[in-house]
Amino acid sequence: MGLPVGRHIVPDKPLPTNDELLWDNGTPFPEPCIDRLAPHIGKYEALAWLCGGLGFFATLGLAAALNDKASKIPYTPKVYPYDNLREELGDRP
Repeated sequence: MGLPVGRHIVPDKPLPTNDELLWDNGTPFPEPCIDRLAPHIGKYEALAWLCGGLGFFATLGLAAALNDKASKIPYTPKVYPYDNLREELGDRP
């Protein structure tokens, strides 16, 4: 059946410069290891998206910290199994 990425070729001569930057998967067109993601997006637009995303998560964390009920009540509230103290003590309404 063979390997999933083609034959393993042992180099018999020196490798070219920056050979580690190409992923040779056995196809006629090797892929670059570092993708050139989005050349149509400018650096200031990318910075705006980054700041917007970080600002969203910072706001979410701040809202969670302000709405933390566990720190406001550090103990478990008492829960009584019956709410009939007057009847238990014999008091009539």
